Amino acid sequence: MSKEKFIPNIEQLIKVIKQLPDASSIPDTTYSTSIFINESAKVIQFTKKKIQRGSKKVDRWVYEGKILIREKDKEIL
Repeated sequence: MSKEKFIPNIEQLIKVIKQLPDASSIPDTTYSTSIFINESAKVIQFTKKKIQRGSKKVDRWVYEGKILIREKDKEIL
């Protein structure tokens, strides 16, 4: 049985982004969170990257997956 990879839509991604911890406050280099869709847990993973901000580098979360864009998502933007 093949398992399809979950692709979140913009609304789902925004929801989990709002719940991300401060990247500089935890030592982990990845952060995974789950959302429930039709009683099934779907995992969304972020990777910590060093980003140049002025004269220093700071930690930021990066989502490196794909995003599903629905017609109604255009209204969010």
